[in-house]
Amino acid sequence: MFIAILAITAFVIAGVAAYFSVQGIATLYAGAFISVLVMAGALEVGKLVATSFLYRYWHKTNLLLKTYILVAILLLMGITSMGIFGFLTSAYQTSLVEFSQAETQQEFLVSQKAILEKELESLNMRVETLNQSRLSQEQRLPTMSRIAAKPVYEDIKAAGEEITQARGRMNQIFDEIKNLDLQTLEAQKQSGKQKDIGTLKYAAELFGTDINTVVKWFTLAIIVVFDPLAIALVLAYNIAANRKFNDDEEEVVEE
Repeated sequence: MFIAILAITAFVIAGVAAYFSVQGIATLYAGAFISVLVMAGALEVGKLVATSFLYRYWHKTNLLLKTYILVAILLLMGITSMGIFGFLTSAYQTSLVEFSQAETQQEFLVSQKAILEKELESLNMRVETLNQSRLSQEQRLPTMSRIAAKPVYEDIKAAGEEITQARGRMNQIFDEIKNLDLQTLEAQKQSGKQKDIGTLKYAAELFGTDINTVVKWFTLAIIVVFDPLAIALVLAYNIAANRKFNDDEEEVVEE
């Protein structure tokens, strides 16, 4: 039973590694995608068969052939690892672009809001200055003649019109800020959907490095255990199956 589980596990991991590798390699040669898929798939199968052959017939194979097969297996493991690396980093780049777009959008919206808030502050100060000036002029009117008061009335009227315009613009700014807040909230939702990037970004901040470095080492850690584990499990299956076969033969002889 355990041998069957070992075999299934070995070939599932090998199959998944082969899928990622073949996809990654085919993406590099997108001009002949199908052809490269077939080629890379055949090499992956050949690698597993060669591993089993080398274990089973190591002592019966001449030095030149087994040296070539061993080198070929090691090279294919390297190619598989590069394919997996390409597949994973390509998926990361796709997520990163979406995450970066969402973050850039947020930064733009924040900067736009800051500009509007600065304009709003300036308008508030202008309205306050005009109100104080108008109040001061109104207080002077009772002591002035009709002729002297005429330009003062015009100034008061002009200040009132400017205040009205300023308040109208302030209302527009309030609406624009509200709209920016809604857009920022939507951008944050879009950014929040990229949970994998958010986790990697947090890890990068935690270790005081950039996100690309974290992704590089994390991807390399996956590669180190992925295809080598598949090969190791294929060898383990061959060892277990061979030992089971020998034990069965011994039992038959004893009987």
